[in-house]
Amino acid sequence: GPPIRWPSDAFGVEAEIDAAATGGSTLAARGRVLLRTAFSTALFRFGLSVGGFDPARYRRELVENTDFRKFDDGLRMTIDCTPALATRIEARLAAAEGAGVARTGTFRQTASLMTCFVPSATRSDHVHFLDGAAGGYAQAASALKAKEAHAKRAPDRSDAPLI
Repeated sequence: GPPIRWPSDAFGVEAEIDAAATGGSTLAARGRVLLRTAFSTALFRFGLSVGGFDPARYRRELVENTDFRKFDDGLRMTIDCTPALATRIEARLAAAEGAGVARTGTFRQTASLMTCFVPSATRSDHVHFLDGAAGGYAQAASALKAKEAHAKRAPDRSDAPLI
């Protein structure tokens, strides 16, 4: 994954949540979040184990525990790739769609969002959900629905006489 940055882009949001949860001041919450995130950043950066927490094991489990099962007979995925590779993937999908073997919707974005449920960082039962930060799955589904609606409105010319 991407390198760990400290403080994170979400620092302000984390501090607001901390202040709301504790009923304390925003300044005190900012201090707590800075200390907590500095400590966890150091553990990950330097591979330090503390108590029952092993950052290398946690990273492996994060990958293993990220939701990959999708339902409704569809394959849905968020792919981190170069724009050139995205163009190649979209061309393959268009070819598959043209051959009648797939229905596709895609959406490009510059960031992803991971939502995590971590009861304890020392246990293996943490779960992570990955999507595009701009609503990737929903946007791709909208693109698919728009294509299908357009296809239904287009007149069927397969029975038209050849002139």
